[in-house]
Amino acid sequence: MTRVTKLRTVSLLLGLLTLGLGLIMVPRLAWAIEYEVFIDVDTEEELYDLWVTEQISEDTFNTLVELRRRGLDLNKADREQLYSLPNLDYEEVDAILAYRAEAGTIHAPADLVAAGVLSRETLGSILAYVRAYDERPKLSATSGWIRYQTGWSQMDRTVPPMAVQARITTLRQMTIGVAGVLTRQRVGNPVWDPNREAMIADPMQARLQVPKVYVQWDTSEWGIIAGSYRIGFGQRLVFDNSSSNTPNGFFPDDAVFVPQRLGAGCREAQGEQDESPCAGDKGHTYVTRDYRWRDSLRGVAIGAKHLSLPVGWLQIYGFGSWQSRQVYQYQLYDRRACENPLDNADPACSAPDTYVTPEDPLDRTESHKFQVLPNMYDEILGGGNFTWFHDRRTHVGLTGYGATVQWKVEGADLDFQEWAPQPFGGPWGAVGADMAWGRRWSDLTFEVARSFDSMRNLGSTKWSPNGRSNDNPSTGDPEYGGGGWAALLRHTSTIGKNHEIEVSGRYYDTRYANPYAGPIAQPDQFDGNRARDEAGGRIRYGGRIAQRADVRGLVDFWVQPTVGSPKMLAYLRTDVNVNSWFRPGLWLQYRNIDLRRGPPAECKVDDLTPDGSPPPGSTSDTSSSSGNSTDNNNTVDTNGDIDYRYSCLGEVAQLTGRLGFRPLQGKLSITAQYQHEFIDDLQISGRTRQDISTFLIVRASPTKNFRISTRLRYLSVDIADKKRYEESIWAYFDFSYVFAKLFLVRTRYDAFGWLDLRDNTLLRIPRVEHRLRLEFEARF
Repeated sequence: MTRVTKLRTVSLLLGLLTLGLGLIMVPRLAWAIEYEVFIDVDTEEELYDLWVTEQISEDTFNTLVELRRRGLDLNKADREQLYSLPNLDYEEVDAILAYRAEAGTIHAPADLVAAGVLSRETLGSILAYVRAYDERPKLSATSGWIRYQTGWSQMDRTVPPMAVQARITTLRQMTIGVAGVLTRQRVGNPVWDPNREAMIADPMQARLQVPKVYVQWDTSEWGIIAGSYRIGFGQRLVFDNSSSNTPNGFFPDDAVFVPQRLGAGCREAQGEQDESPCAGDKGHTYVTRDYRWRDSLRGVAIGAKHLSLPVGWLQIYGFGSWQSRQVYQYQLYDRRACENPLDNADPACSAPDTYVTPEDPLDRTESHKFQVLPNMYDEILGGGNFTWFHDRRTHVGLTGYGATVQWKVEGADLDFQEWAPQPFGGPWGAVGADMAWGRRWSDLTFEVARSFDSMRNLGSTKWSPNGRSNDNPSTGDPEYGGGGWAALLRHTSTIGKNHEIEVSGRYYDTRYANPYAGPIAQPDQFDGNRARDEAGGRIRYGGRIAQRADVRGLVDFWVQPTVGSPKMLAYLRTDVNVNSWFRPGLWLQYRNIDLRRGPPAECKVDDLTPDGSPPPGSTSDTSSSSGNSTDNNNTVDTNGDIDYRYSCLGEVAQLTGRLGFRPLQGKLSITAQYQHEFIDDLQISGRTRQDISTFLIVRASPTKNFRISTRLRYLSVDIADKKRYEESIWAYFDFSYVFAKLFLVRTRYDAFGWLDLRDNTLLRIPRVEHRLRLEFEARF
């Protein structure tokens, strides 16, 4: 039996098992939000543990982090916002809303347990994401917090990276927030050098950034925000940048992301010099990364949430943004040199060089590589939403937006590469309608949208499949762009508090180039966008059986019309509460990028490239990454590092077993996990690649105010060849203490050892990394 046949046998068994479970319960059950496991965490670090142990996806991780950071007010949240909380079904959400309507105010989350609305276990699992208080505090009442974070590793030789965040709530409804970051690896604002016909930017050095600041006034009837914010509506098909599963309106954005791994300390290429400044040990030295942030919207949004009508009510939102944005340096091209950005075989269509600013304009200088260039363009955007609600489960709405770009590098004529998320050529936007209907156990949602852009009439001679360097046979249509259609239909039903199933279908046109679309979609991309060039359907189950077993199952079939190969993702995950202290679990997962008979179609790296990674041919610097092997055509990220998860994996069968222990009345938690993957790696011939990883996570709370967390991970990617992929061991120790319920002090120490025998690993400095992070938080 060949390796392909073996993997497809696993696929068939897993698919039939999960699909059978779904079909048995389809007439009466539904699950709408993909939280792959029962989520029960208290801190953001525990969410990261769920992600790194692959219990949840990156999408789920981002959603829960955002939800935890902003918190959900039980007295203001609507039905869809409450449903975004982990572990809740619609039955429980409707019970919360009914209790709130009867009681008037939820004074404390524990009221929901006392009233029989939620179980103690379910409430405990959502406490990290919710808050509740009397809606009529004193006008002068003021509360808030301020947080300071920093990090260090042994090869750091400059001021460490830092982040400061603060948030204040006063006058009952006003919230003010700010986030500042001290960076060391960020270049200066680029300018155009006409002598070089390229950009130049000052070298990396310590710089103070204030990327987030906002003022918000928010009530149950209306709200307004000025500054940095996120917003989304409907099924996220037209507009959403919120990372929320069920957005409806805006919320402030002051998020800063903590670096989890070290990054290259030198990011310069040879340029005009005879030798690269990063040659030798300097090019293999790794330091602490800067704290990161995502550009959101910056402007004003205003919403009337509840305008009463004889039947139902209206919701009206308007929003505008003028945001200065950063861009990964390889996502650009010069329109004066390149006639058609789709012609990646033309060297003139590669990203223009970005040189280090020389002391004398005539001096020879090196060039930057793998940099996110700051302050490159202003995105000017405006949009709105108009929705009529018959009741909280039934509505009809319209959403639309338009955006354009003003480049800030004078003297150049820049635009986006076709694989960048933003459309090239000029303005873009989208408009669409969504509806929802709900009665008893059934909820139906539907959204249809039409995008528009300026990518059109670029010439048929350069658009044929063989004329593009990535060989993506998109459509064969000589016209590219101009806008396309997208639609999403989803039915959700629920019975009791134990079971749910979702059945959904989706279609995203090849021309639906909408960078602000965030609906259900698989990670594969078409020219920078996930919700593009995809048609599929899925069945997903989630529930609790016999009050002991938490079960999550999914079968998703989809196809990229331009490629024509059917694809599949299926998983079945079960965790059982044997008793109050023992919770074992068994998970099965299978993914296939080509279900057709015969050997799988050749995998193209750029089809699997995550946002911010240069596809082959975009720049010559992709062959000289920051210390990781590029022999296997793996994806290079914005730090120059390689992620083996995005290489050419035809089929992946995954088996995971875990044991969870909670002795000492919950004061001690021990989780052990083993994962084994059988992978059809299209870059390895003659054998099946096998990856293994093991985890041991221990958490303890000796006292109410003192928490200890530690994790040990061993990872071996391709256990048969230590010279191809990563082998590593990683341990961390995390200690936190709360003083007088107001002050938090937290420290974390990481030790990371590289064990594989790749050439660049052997040259890596340091091979055993020591990292330290400190955090101080004060609440008032």
